[in-house]
Amino acid sequence: MVGIARIIVVFCVFWNVIACGQVKKSTKPMKNRPITQLYKNAKKSDYPSMPQYYIEGYQSGCYYEILVNGMLVFKHYKNIGLANHAVCVNDMILKSGPQKVTIKLYPLGEIDGENYPTLTSRSRFDLTIFKRDKATPWEGLDYEVVKKYFAPTNSGISHGPFKHAGLPYFEETFTFNAEVPYELEGWSNSQNLKEMDQEQLEKEVLEFYKKYTEVIHNQDEAKWVKLVAIREREYFESVLYHDEKSKELKERIDQLSLTFDSKYKKRFPLDKYQIIFGGEGRVVTLKSIEKRGKSPFYFGIEKIIDGQSHKYKRHIYIYLHKPIGSNKLEIIR
Repeated sequence: MVGIARIIVVFCVFWNVIACGQVKKSTKPMKNRPITQLYKNAKKSDYPSMPQYYIEGYQSGCYYEILVNGMLVFKHYKNIGLANHAVCVNDMILKSGPQKVTIKLYPLGEIDGENYPTLTSRSRFDLTIFKRDKATPWEGLDYEVVKKYFAPTNSGISHGPFKHAGLPYFEETFTFNAEVPYELEGWSNSQNLKEMDQEQLEKEVLEFYKKYTEVIHNQDEAKWVKLVAIREREYFESVLYHDEKSKELKERIDQLSLTFDSKYKKRFPLDKYQIIFGGEGRVVTLKSIEKRGKSPFYFGIEKIIDGQSHKYKRHIYIYLHKPIGSNKLEIIR
C-alpha cells in the first residue's frame, strides 16, 4: 500500500548518496549564501492542484535501473528487497502528455559462492507509478495509481516465471500519461547531440567535467550556483511548486551545502565510462562501467553524523545539453 511513510523517504535517496541520520548542518550563515539564492524571488505557484508523480520498483532475483525520459531516477544493485523508496520524478516531466519509462534488469552475478550470469526464471520486477496532490494535507493523504507494470512472465501474471530467462540483460520501455500545470523548457529546445561528431562531443563533455571538478575542489559555491541554476529552478518549480517553507527544500539545501562546507577535499580520476544519451538524444551524461549504476564522476566529502566524521565518495550524474544557438554544454539535470 502506498502511504505517507513511502513518500517521506524520497529525499533520502537524493543522488544516491545521502544517508538518513543526524547530519551536522552547515556552520555558515544560510540566509545569504549563494545556494539559498537559487530558490528566491520565484513566482508563487497558485495552481488549484499540484500533482506530484512518484515511481517505485520491486524486485527479486535481479538488479534494476529505472529511467524517465532517458534520465536515471532510481537504481538498485543490492541483493535485498526495498520498501518505502518512492521517487518523485516531476523534474523529468517537462509538460503534460506521454512520458517514457525505461526499466533495465541485470543478473545478480556472483552471490554467496553461486554465479548468476544471466537473468533466471525467478527474476521478478514490478513497478508502480502513482500521484498525489502536494496541496493536499498529509493527514488523510489521498493518492491515485497511474500505472502498474511487471516484467514479462510466461504465465502473464506478475509473480509467474520470468519470460526471458537466460538473457544477460533485459530492457523495456513503456509510457504513462502525466498532467501537470507547469511547462518546463528543460531540453525541449536543445540540439540533438547524437548528430554531433561523437569524438568532439566526448572531448567537450570531458572538458566540462574537468571544469566542474575544479569548481568543487575550490569550493567555489557562487560559480557552482551559476552552473546548476537552471536545474535547481526547474526542480523547485516542478517538484516543490515554489514552496520555500517545505521541509524537502530545507533538506536539499542542507545536503547541497555539504559540498562546500566539507573540510575533506579530494580529487579522483574518472572511472572508465560509456556515453549515455537521454531526452531523445538532446541530453548526455557519462556512466561508469566499473561500478554498476554509478556515475564515473565523484569527489571526496565529509559528513558529521551523530558527532562522528564520515569521509566518503559522492557519486553524481551530470546531465548536459546544448541549447539551440549555443555551442556550450550546460547542466540541465
